[in-house]
Amino acid sequence: MKDKPKGYDGVAKFYDFLKSGDSRRWKKPQTDFFKNLKGQVLYVGIGTGQEISNFPPNLNIIAIDISANMLKNAKRRIEKYQGNINPIIMNAESLGFADHAFDSIVTVCVFCTVENPVDGFRELRRVLKPGGKIYSFEHVLSRNPLYSLILKYMNQISTRLSGTRLDRDTGNNIRKAGLKIESETNIYQDIVKAFVSY
Repeated sequence: MKDKPKGYDGVAKFYDFLKSGDSRRWKKPQTDFFKNLKGQVLYVGIGTGQEISNFPPNLNIIAIDISANMLKNAKRRIEKYQGNINPIIMNAESLGFADHAFDSIVTVCVFCTVENPVDGFRELRRVLKPGGKIYSFEHVLSRNPLYSLILKYMNQISTRLSGTRLDRDTGNNIRKAGLKIESETNIYQDIVKAFVSY
């Protein structure tokens, strides 16, 4: 996410098309995963807000993204949400919040785009309240040799087009940031995972 707003502003108009079907495809696992969100929530990398429909109602959410166009395109979904969402332009690697500000933090397929993911998770750790949880629904590099080879090949294309990396070891990055992983669940093979950390 660092220093790439122009790139993401440019892709914003195509983003829903590129990600069409994701909110439906992952509806059940995301709804089950997000039901544990509570208190003051930080939503990192809202994009166009496709996952909002899978959130439980009545949450108080601050939603950040580095792209003004992404936030603009998320407006309709934000307004339809049965709760409060406050969108802010912000970089995940440099959060403008006080320490221990949030009870719950949620990320959805965003740490493939954060330029320095360990720094990003360190910031999440900083703003997380004691006893709070980070819910990360992310795609990662598979341990399966065949899938890994395919993802590494696709990574050469995706990094050029949008800066999205398909070769991230997100579990290891979470640990490097000083966080502890409470649970790690395979959602699709070992390519899409749900992490709960603190």
